[in-house]
Amino acid sequence: MIALTVIACLLLLPSLAAAQASTAPARPSKLGLCSACHGVDGVSRAPGTPHLAGQDRQYLVRALSDYRSGKRQHVPMTSLANTLQPKDIEALAAWYAAQPGFKKGSAQ
Repeated sequence: MIALTVIACLLLLPSLAAAQASTAPARPSKLGLCSACHGVDGVSRAPGTPHLAGQDRQYLVRALSDYRSGKRQHVPMTSLANTLQPKDIEALAAWYAAQPGFKKGSAQ
């Protein structure tokens, strides 16, 4: 019985991988607002600018929402976040969370 369960799981792995690949987030329409400082891939090339790649999606949603509401203050981020709708914030957070995380030496 255990052998059948293992075989069934092994047969399902390729379909699970395909399903995960197809659920990758679409490129957000507002990505250009972020990419100048944080990079399209979420790896910042600017000193002092945080990397967003691989960051927790919920954290990114909360941070952008806090910039938008004024709870969190940073003039450039507040200005940009004020142009975002909640659906934009969700899309950007999903995009950056899905990117491979920053690895030391990968920034140009």
